[in-house]
Amino acid sequence: MIKIDLKDISKAPEDWSDVFDYREDISVLEEQIEDFKKFENIIVIGNGGSITSYDAYYGALGSARGSATVWTMEPDYLKSVRDKYGKDNTVVVVISKSGNTLGLIESLMYFVDYSVIAVTNPDDGSLCEIAKKMDWKIIPHPAIGGRFSGGTSSAFVPSLLAGLDVRAIQEGIAGGYSLKNMAYSLSKYYFDLEKDGYNEIFVPIYSQRLKDFQNMIVQLMHESACKDGKGQTFYCSLAPESQHHTNQRFIGGKKNVIGTFIVVKKSSHESKIQVPQELSEINYKGENLSVINGINYQDALRAEYIGTKTDADEKQIPNVTIEIDEISPQSVGELLSFWHLVAFYSSVLRGVNPFDQPAVENSKNITLNEIKKLI
Repeated sequence: MIKIDLKDISKAPEDWSDVFDYREDISVLEEQIEDFKKFENIIVIGNGGSITSYDAYYGALGSARGSATVWTMEPDYLKSVRDKYGKDNTVVVVISKSGNTLGLIESLMYFVDYSVIAVTNPDDGSLCEIAKKMDWKIIPHPAIGGRFSGGTSSAFVPSLLAGLDVRAIQEGIAGGYSLKNMAYSLSKYYFDLEKDGYNEIFVPIYSQRLKDFQNMIVQLMHESACKDGKGQTFYCSLAPESQHHTNQRFIGGKKNVIGTFIVVKKSSHESKIQVPQELSEINYKGENLSVINGINYQDALRAEYIGTKTDADEKQIPNVTIEIDEISPQSVGELLSFWHLVAFYSSVLRGVNPFDQPAVENSKNITLNEIKKLI
């Protein structure tokens, strides 16, 4: 269960979207991918929300199967992926709701001779036409925008192929969507502080396993709430490494930043620091190095977080902590859908549409015009 240390929890308004009521039939997906389970590796091609949710799941939960996500047409990267994951033991999953993302199609052409599953609109779009012409498997993408599609075929097809516990993830997603009041309260906390000039939100993540939530959070919040000259800038960093660079900005820079710490209470692997006897008397800031002997590594990590949070509190820098008990399929799903609601309510509070992305679409049109000049 997610915990958050906000003092005031407000009742969420009646605003709601049926996007959050959608429930994928996992049994149907399992039947559709049965012939592709033989592959040892997965290449996922997509942009934005089409890949950020899967990346978050795979990064947090791990898998014996190799996986790469392709979001760019950079030739060096495409070659490195193809060199690592050959066509004989790899399935490509290409994901696009509309099927009309040019960069995605360009990247796909590099792997066109692989076994491919297309998760897209089964009736319309360029990707649909390509898949039908190539006789590829097509799995329908529901009419849900990519950044909110973590509970759909978009993220679940590659997750199933990777052997992740998708049913438990789905259970966690439902749990996250029940946290309406908590999500609204965090959104309102951000919104109220924005009016006082706090237009940046720094998210240090105290877990290597949750590192791929960085892109998901940034993309979700920016694409949903940053419209009509409104919305805050989000930037994430792995901690405690961030304490050696971005803390200087957070603590010592301009006072317009809200801290949002993401911490994990329990580790799945318990281990203690063991200081060899011959090193125990080495001096560290007036203490013997033996002071850390026998301390749990997870407790040492938490001490790093407490050091930064306490420093922020003493300097009256606004901050909030999101804590999960431990990393599991359920908690990962819950954390993802909780951020869905934060993005949704952040948009509602600012009076903008959480489901469109006009600035993104305009840049795509400009890109197409540039491509035409190369012909």
